[in-house]
Amino acid sequence: MASPKKKLQGLVAAAITPMTENNGTTGEGLSLSISERRRVAEEWVTKGRNKLDQVVIHVGALSLKESQELAQHAAEIGADGIAVIAPFFLKPWNKDVLISFLKEVAAAAPALPFYYYHIPALTGIKIRAEELLDGIQDKIPTFQGLKFSDTDLLDFGQCVDQNRQRQFAFLFGVDEQLLSALVMGATGAVGSTYNYLGKKTNQMLEAFERKDFSVALNYQFCIQRFINFVVKLGFGVSQTKAIMTLVSGIPMGPPRLPLQKASREFTDNVEAKLKSLDFLSFTGLKDRNLEACG
Repeated sequence: MASPKKKLQGLVAAAITPMTENNGTTGEGLSLSISERRRVAEEWVTKGRNKLDQVVIHVGALSLKESQELAQHAAEIGADGIAVIAPFFLKPWNKDVLISFLKEVAAAAPALPFYYYHIPALTGIKIRAEELLDGIQDKIPTFQGLKFSDTDLLDFGQCVDQNRQRQFAFLFGVDEQLLSALVMGATGAVGSTYNYLGKKTNQMLEAFERKDFSVALNYQFCIQRFINFVVKLGFGVSQTKAIMTLVSGIPMGPPRLPLQKASREFTDNVEAKLKSLDFLSFTGLKDRNLEACG
């Protein structure tokens, strides 16, 4: 998902071009129909023109045919890349089977950069990313990188270490651990909290880039305080949308079943926490902006 700041648009870091990914987890892409996903992709590409440097479309699906159709559509509308998660109902049981699936999707859009979306907590696919990357470009020539949404920093670190000679994008997807991933060589990040903690994350990035690691760590801890708080309340896609609405003033709408709308109690607690951390400054009900952490 994209944040309001130019530097942080879903993917962050000085080493790569900013971009945004859509039809992913926060966007409930897999809860949408194929026609809805196509329309969402079209809107992002159209509205993002001259505003976003790159728009990457998530085209993963349980059906290979549907994933291929979405990949072809992404190419037709002028997207800058495609991303795919592993099929998670009838699962690939080893690296070779997973690569075969990904290869068929990538071949449907042979001119687009291809990214693998590694999120084992949701897919149940336990194939290590390091193992998957070994020789992957020989099978998928358009492979450009990995979105790594897992807390296994050993696996992530070895993805970076074993592929130093390749110009892969290593995009980290666990927002509360981003600083650790940057130290290990992450070239960017994709995360939902950047939609409302984008300013704080950009400040952390700026401190990291100037090698002011103590300041960068303070910003990461500040971000963690808030994320730790909402995790204890019960935190997921529905709650993320509620926080985005609270901070931006833009209604995000309800989630789709089986997800349930965030409770009023959750929203009230989050608002109080944001204010206590000096993340929000209220000069009126319509003026809700992220401020510096105390």
